[in-house]
Amino acid sequence: MSAPDRDDDPTPAPDSLTPSERRLGLRHLSCFPAHLERDGDGARAAMIHDLSVSGALLLVRSTLTVGDAVRLRLFITGDTNESREVVGRVVRIEKLGDPFAGPWSSRVAVHFDEELTGVDREIAALAKRQAEAV
Repeated sequence: MSAPDRDDDPTPAPDSLTPSERRLGLRHLSCFPAHLERDGDGARAAMIHDLSVSGALLLVRSTLTVGDAVRLRLFITGDTNESREVVGRVVRIEKLGDPFAGPWSSRVAVHFDEELTGVDREIAALAKRQAEAV
């Protein structure tokens, strides 16, 4: 029996997925620092909530709008002297309210202009270290 004919295939049909489930790339839940920069603004602190090769979900204090071009410096290894730079566009913004906001005002989804390469192991290792620390 071929895979598409199998009734026990756990893979959902693409049209049944939510927008979050249709994102490209495996997302790794993480919490690590980043710098976020828009044209005309200086670098601002942000926190990466999750990350894949195609995009990221950030916690920010900055005021952004959907469509803004942003530059991110990602500190994936935990070493503040070593970062990866990526450029992307804001595709979604969710305002955070108390008690979830803490120092952050919004959750911002960014889609990268070009996929990150060579960082899957670094991201997975960081996520594992953080999970073990909890």
